[in-house]
Amino acid sequence: MNDEWIWMTLPGGITPPCLVVFRNEFFLAGTETVLRDFYYSADERAILFLDGERIGDGPERGSDRRWYYAVQPLRLTPGRHVLTARLNAFGSDYAQRAQLSLKHGFAVRRGQDFLSEKWSVKCCEGLSFRHPQPDWGTAPRVELSPEYDEAILSGEGGSWQNARIFEDRRRLFPPELPPMRFEPVTDYHFDGQSVRFDRYLCCWAAYEFTGPGTVELQWHEDLRETAGRTNCGTPADYIDRFTVPAGGLRWFDFWWRCGRRIDFRFTGKCGIRKMEFFRTGYPFSCKVDFHSADPRVDRLLKLSRNTLENCAFETYMDCPFYEQLQYVADSRIECLATRCVTDDCRLPRKAIRMLADSQREDGAIMCRYPGRDDRNVFQPSPKVSQFIPGFHAIYLQMVHDFALRRVDDALVKSLLPVLRRAARFLAGYLDGGILRNLPGWNFLDWHPRWHNGIPPFCVNGCGCTLNFLAIQSFRDLADLELFFGSREESAAWNRLAKQLEEATLRTFYDTARQGFAEDEGHRYFSEHAQVAALLFANRREVIPLLRSGTLDQCGIYFSFYYLDACRRNHLDDCFERRRAAYLELAARPELDTLPEEFHSWRSYCHAWSGHFLYFQYATPNEDYLNRLTTTKEDRKIFNSRNQRAAELLTIE
Repeated sequence: MNDEWIWMTLPGGITPPCLVVFRNEFFLAGTETVLRDFYYSADERAILFLDGERIGDGPERGSDRRWYYAVQPLRLTPGRHVLTARLNAFGSDYAQRAQLSLKHGFAVRRGQDFLSEKWSVKCCEGLSFRHPQPDWGTAPRVELSPEYDEAILSGEGGSWQNARIFEDRRRLFPPELPPMRFEPVTDYHFDGQSVRFDRYLCCWAAYEFTGPGTVELQWHEDLRETAGRTNCGTPADYIDRFTVPAGGLRWFDFWWRCGRRIDFRFTGKCGIRKMEFFRTGYPFSCKVDFHSADPRVDRLLKLSRNTLENCAFETYMDCPFYEQLQYVADSRIECLATRCVTDDCRLPRKAIRMLADSQREDGAIMCRYPGRDDRNVFQPSPKVSQFIPGFHAIYLQMVHDFALRRVDDALVKSLLPVLRRAARFLAGYLDGGILRNLPGWNFLDWHPRWHNGIPPFCVNGCGCTLNFLAIQSFRDLADLELFFGSREESAAWNRLAKQLEEATLRTFYDTARQGFAEDEGHRYFSEHAQVAALLFANRREVIPLLRSGTLDQCGIYFSFYYLDACRRNHLDDCFERRRAAYLELAARPELDTLPEEFHSWRSYCHAWSGHFLYFQYATPNEDYLNRLTTTKEDRKIFNSRNQRAAELLTIE
């Protein structure tokens, strides 16, 4: 048993979905106000109230291998106080998709002598929950009946029971990140029926309703009531509903929400006496000013910044409205953008460590983590899966990106066993010299002519672009081995990368078109394969085909690699033509962030779309190269392998 922590639950255990409140009544002697730190943890998560007022929440989101505790400062005046913790216990059917759970409960560290030894507990009554479709990855929708008693948060009312202590062997880690933002929002307008925010934001909400009657509320990403919606679902799927008694009702949300607009529908004598919103998200401290003399670029930078900030919480997220999941591909781009606009490495460090925690015994890295997915289910399939072969390869490149910063060599070195297993997993699917039949969802990019993001003829875990991604990943691992691991391992991965490159060129290059087909039968050509060949194998003969404008274009996600290939090969004409699509998108007045796609998007705020920050602010920094090297020979090898690190240029 972990003697440092006391884990508590209901006497009969917790049956999700529910909210459970733990209470500690204590008396502070003396005559002066004092500061005390309260150490706690929770599964799944808790919101703290001191004398009925919300003061914090936690612990920060972790993995099944790294669960955190939280530290909440308390400002205490002499006299009686009541500390309560409202526990979210939604379980596997209702919790956020990124929220894991080992065993529901609330924990406090022993020895906090300003507290009472006695903790009592009570389950919130009068609550029911619904799945949050279509924003399926977020917190459930709630319905309050007249049986709900708001006084529970102040520790009042009857039916409190002594909390039951239980044994929990998990190791608790100290907080890795600073506290998330909790900033009052004042730039909004309420017309009696709708709240409209001046900007897209993620925020906690608190309401005081008058009654009697009912109120329903619904969040939207678009300000316009008549907007043609690209998301799906009926209004009943994502509405919170409250039955308000004659005396009114005070409600604190159990999770933050996001968007630009909230619609309210009232019945009876129900109304709003007061509402408060508090912006949340990772507290970036930026070193750039996000301004440009060109007003079009200025707006694009504003939207790119807003996208990054609204897709970063205690992990990176693909989109705050729908999923809130840390995908490899999105996070790699977010890490690069973070590197360019801030000197803070804490969130990128946590991202690569947590994604490493997703690794299966066979070496596979999940496409997203943390997440409540079944790691054992992925076969070659056109359907969505938690394993994406291309994302698996990109994870190795993501760690290499981080290593170039030289901010945590020990972490990079500790991840080498993870990276070796991941690379061996890829190599295990070499068939006839190239990768074939990789399991999972062979997603590459969103394109209107592709099914579920899979290029034609590539359902069964194959394709030219996938092979080029693996080539670069093997080379990046070879670099990491050279400086942090084994020279023998480095040489072996370089040999494999060379062999795979030779086989990929033989298999996919089409002499007649002087370009690369995505499939082995040379039936389908798109920008993606040309971009990958140029970026990862320096095959400049594809430039005329890429410039021709005759190929299916990269979506906004893979346009990150398109722009990267253009910048490194000085294809300014191609770069500017693609940048025009971003400028056109940013000019749309309904947007305050960048959406998932150039056209017909689902989410209005999507992490991978903010990558213009990388191309605007990345600058050459030879220290990234020289501090990794130890000899002149090493420097020569490293520079030859890392043109993308050596050629980072600022857009004029």
